[in-house]
Amino acid sequence: MCDTLVATPEVTVDGRMLFAKNSDREPTEAQRVELVAEQRHAPGAVTRCTYVDVPEVSATRRALLCRPYWMWGAEMGVNDAGVAIGNEAVFTRAPHAETGLTGMDLVRLGLERASSARGAVELIAELLEAHGQGGNGGHRSVFRYHNSFLVADPEEAWVLETAGRAWAAKRVRGVRSISNGLTLGDDWELTSSGLAARARDYGLRPGKGREDFARIFADPVITKAAAAVRRRACTERLLERERGSISALTAMRALRQHGSPDRPSRALGGVFQTVCAHAGWLPTRAHGQTTGSLVARPGDACWVTATAAPCLSLFKPVDLGAELPAFGAPNGSYDPGTLWWRHERLHRLALRDLDGALGSIGAERDRFEMEVLEGLPPGDAWARAVRLEASWEAALRDRGLSSAPLPRYWRRLDRESGLPAAPS
Repeated sequence: MCDTLVATPEVTVDGRMLFAKNSDREPTEAQRVELVAEQRHAPGAVTRCTYVDVPEVSATRRALLCRPYWMWGAEMGVNDAGVAIGNEAVFTRAPHAETGLTGMDLVRLGLERASSARGAVELIAELLEAHGQGGNGGHRSVFRYHNSFLVADPEEAWVLETAGRAWAAKRVRGVRSISNGLTLGDDWELTSSGLAARARDYGLRPGKGREDFARIFADPVITKAAAAVRRRACTERLLERERGSISALTAMRALRQHGSPDRPSRALGGVFQTVCAHAGWLPTRAHGQTTGSLVARPGDACWVTATAAPCLSLFKPVDLGAELPAFGAPNGSYDPGTLWWRHERLHRLALRDLDGALGSIGAERDRFEMEVLEGLPPGDAWARAVRLEASWEAALRDRGLSSAPLPRYWRRLDRESGLPAAPS
């Protein structure tokens, strides 16, 4: 489960596009942040995606990717043309293929190949129709789904929703969120050809007149269990309240919400997932851990956490034209040499008393991000962030949280990944 949002230039404080996403995956599924260089490819070259091969193009773009460590594709990213893309699982009544391009593959292919938001929509749609979508999107468990995408460049933003090889798209004006549910009715602006015939091929009834994409394809039961409507309303409500003054700080705050009003305890004890997602044993929350977050002004600036749980994380600047700081490439097992896994120690301490932990670190977190947005150089920002998080971990340990009980669900996950039971 994920939440992705956009605010177009006419509603932001500085007249620039704003894009943001929480990547919600299985807990302990480490996420890498990496830059892929532009490349040239010989005629006939192919790229191996997560499960299938696709023909290469003559040249690909430089792109920042946030991706699950074991996948070729990316959950979200930004390229050097100023195109930002994020995908979401959506639950449809169209059949699920055993193999094909994953939604994350389509994100990466769009970032590597597109020079505009509209171009990325058309490219993803073309690849979807040619190769199909499919394969297992889960880490430790089997999880099959279709995908929606939010795509933005400095001028335009688009929502693209899919079901099997069917798709529909609409340009965004103002604010928009997507949260694991189909949202396009008959108001789409672009769509796959033969949409009604495709629906009938899937055993569905398209109805008469202009096709209502969500009505035809959505699985309402699973969509409701994913809390898609409630999470989308949560982020869009915050953005609408600040229409005309929306900033990067607004987006960061939106990604940190535990419901509306914001109550961290709701994220730990509730049945349904919140925007800032903390996983739990219930099926409605098992795939609901935010493992990485990104905020971008496409074509201008980008900030990532490179860690899980944005409420406990720091957004740090990334310069697409420079090398990334050396913060390690995490895998599926605990590795204290990587930022992502070190932050999991802080995360576990905070889970024992999330309200108290956020009360301790929130003000310092917010001051740091204000300095970042005021121009703190990336190298200095990343170095200071490492020191800050280490001090937070020590402070929470000094409060005795390392000896407080951790839910059995998390203790089991930590044994499997090798995370120390008592951070030290």
